[in-house]
Amino acid sequence: MSDSRTQALNTIRAEHRTLAAVIHNLKDLLTEVHAQRMKVDFPLLWSMVYYIDAFPDRLHHPKEDEWLFRLLRQRTHEADALIDELQRQHTHEPQALGEIRRWLGNVEAGVPGSMDALMRTVATYAEFTWRHLKTEEHELIPLAETHLTSADWDEIAHAFAQNADPLNGFGEADAFHQRFREIVERTPAPLGLA
Repeated sequence: MSDSRTQALNTIRAEHRTLAAVIHNLKDLLTEVHAQRMKVDFPLLWSMVYYIDAFPDRLHHPKEDEWLFRLLRQRTHEADALIDELQRQHTHEPQALGEIRRWLGNVEAGVPGSMDALMRTVATYAEFTWRHLKTEEHELIPLAETHLTSADWDEIAHAFAQNADPLNGFGEADAFHQRFREIVERTPAPLGLA
């Protein structure tokens, strides 16, 4: 396996794991709050929702769309239907996250029944996201490994490296990495470090 391919796939998978971890912790945190084992921390919950909304939309999905998906479409039509479905799912996320924000706002406002609705909405979103990530990793990536060239992987690795490149200064990627660290540090044990 080429260094660029390894680097690109490691970055993509790491970003998937980070996103999945925040969603999983949000789901678990709501369960603990609902069971009255933890006090609700609205700034932490809003921070988690912001992260799962903004990180994929601003950094991860554009890299997939502009490099991984585009280059794979150039090399084979075998992935076209799968890429179409994954891109359709990307466009579905803002609506699903809007529902999460609405129910979280209702919980914060003390609207009866809102916590149960929020938990159902987050559980549905988590299941959707996990299926999406699994499809990318188990169906799309094997096609990419089969059809993309070394030059393609160089482009993809370079694009995804911009998300973690310290030479980019304190840009948006740095802000998301810092936000993730804050979420982990502020999430109460045993779910986080606090």
